[in-house]
Amino acid sequence: MNIVVCNIGSSSFKFQLLEMPAEHQRARGYTERVGKQDAITTYWVGDQQVSQRVSPVPSHREAVQEALAFLLDPAHGLLTSLEQLSGVGFKTVQAGEKNGSVLLTDDVLEAMEAYRDLAPAHNPPYLTAIRMFRELLPRTPLVGVFEPGFHTTIPDYARIYGTPYEWYEQLGVRKYGYHGASHKFIATEAVRLLGLPANNHRIISCHLGGSSSLCAIRNGASIDTSMGFTPQSGVLQGTRIGDLDPFVLPYVMKKKGISLEQALAECSKNGGLAGISGISADMREINAGVARGDRRATLARERFVYDCKRYIGEYLVLLEGADAIVFTGGIGQRDAALRRDVLSALAFLGLKLDAARNNAHATVITAGDSSIAGLVIATDEEIVVARETVRVIRH
Repeated sequence: MNIVVCNIGSSSFKFQLLEMPAEHQRARGYTERVGKQDAITTYWVGDQQVSQRVSPVPSHREAVQEALAFLLDPAHGLLTSLEQLSGVGFKTVQAGEKNGSVLLTDDVLEAMEAYRDLAPAHNPPYLTAIRMFRELLPRTPLVGVFEPGFHTTIPDYARIYGTPYEWYEQLGVRKYGYHGASHKFIATEAVRLLGLPANNHRIISCHLGGSSSLCAIRNGASIDTSMGFTPQSGVLQGTRIGDLDPFVLPYVMKKKGISLEQALAECSKNGGLAGISGISADMREINAGVARGDRRATLARERFVYDCKRYIGEYLVLLEGADAIVFTGGIGQRDAALRRDVLSALAFLGLKLDAARNNAHATVITAGDSSIAGLVIATDEEIVVARETVRVIRH
């Protein structure tokens, strides 16, 4: 089966062509700076980069068109017709009660439209791409693998907020959680690598990067996660403020004489790691500031570490222990010092970090006799989307 997986950001378009169920990646592509005159488009066949160019890509529609033209280019021998595609999977973000792995029917697209305010940077471009694929491939199944889908196993008492009950019942105000494909992949890989029983394991997954969340996983199912109604909550993130007392906003609005939209824009522009550090949303640049003795950079990093620690502590109680704590994402995989700072807090529980392994970014970064395993695993959200797409098509 030839499956195309699409991962769409506010200004990017990524795709992979996979042969399933062998999980062989035949080709992939990435367009950065969609909407700009100097967009960068790069394509690979197998592991070989075959082209890269800088050119105008006015919208996601053009990015999709160029990607399909690449897949049909006889020079690469990938597809002779789009009819050879068995399905297209999308790493979709939010559709309220339609969340899960589902065929992208009219009612699902309507739900995406209804919840576009929860994912304003993602739902609109996804809707554009999905509708385009529906036009081009009217008989090919299109599947949405929604990020909150992995978190539908969270108990109701953990999903509900202390808001008026009608908000929960009628308006869908509840914890949804995100990064579902990543957390699912991490849990599956940790179980495989450690040889844990499929029906008896406890894992804390730490997806740390420009966008970050943690997840408590018992026996392959999410029981809680740090992101809530929107991806804005949870740990401090690149430009996201993380957990915040809701009454801060009306206080600031009154003091500054600004609207809710202006207050939210300030949070998005001047919040998160970028806002606290005054340097960047990129932890590498913040680390450089820490090395220079910059006070705000140090404060931003310390707050990020603190947030990771407090969620891990919470999940250790909810899970009643843990077999493994797993790090992924740009920060999680590359920042050995941050992993050390986070895991050092668990020495009292018998977690023993192996400094040499950690500094080498090994897969297992704890000692053999550590009570809790520490792992570093590169996530693969696209393969989860491909697997789910095949499952939905065959169901």
